[in-house]
This record gives sequence, structure tokens and C-alpha cells, in this order.
Amino acid sequence: MAEVRVIARALAREGKAAELKALLAGMVAPTRAEAGCRFYELFASNIPGLFYFNELWESQAHLDAHVATSHFTEIFAKAKALLAEPLEVNLLEPVE
Repeated sequence: MAEVRVIARALAREGKAAELKALLAGMVAPTRAEAGCRFYELFASNIPGLFYFNELWESQAHLDAHVATSHFTEIFAKAKALLAEPLEVNLLEPVE
């Protein structure tokens, strides 16, 4: 099975950056414990309120299982009210 690399982007509504950061940080530990998670990192951008997830999964099936977890669905249900725009998820392919 092919590995799946993901970059996800979350932009906070005005005045909601700290709240969104705390909520998204709650994703890190439970996600790292999931089967198939090679790495899962959360970064704050130099642009206030902008956050990025950098992820590597063993397979698409592992990523699909991640999206179906209770911590993912619960946190992103809460995050919708804090986001200025929908979560942007990019599946990456290497350029050689």
C-alpha cells in the first residue's frame, strides 16, 4: 500500500485563534496513537490564526479510519464555529 501525505490548513475566525489552536492541539496525541499514523504534526503559521497539519499515513485506509474517529469528528464539529473558511485538506504526490 502506498503512503499518504497530507497537509491540512485551518484559518481561524477573527478573535478565535487561541481557541482554535487549543482545540486543534487536542487532535495531536490521540491521532499519533492511531494505527497507521507515521507522523502527525500541528504548526502555527507566522500569519496569525493560520494552522497547518503535516501528516503521513501508511495507507489511504488508515487515513480514512482517522477521519472516522470520534476525536476527529467531535473536534472538527466544534471547530466549524471557529473557522473563517472550511478546513483545506491536500493529499500530496511527490514531484521528481
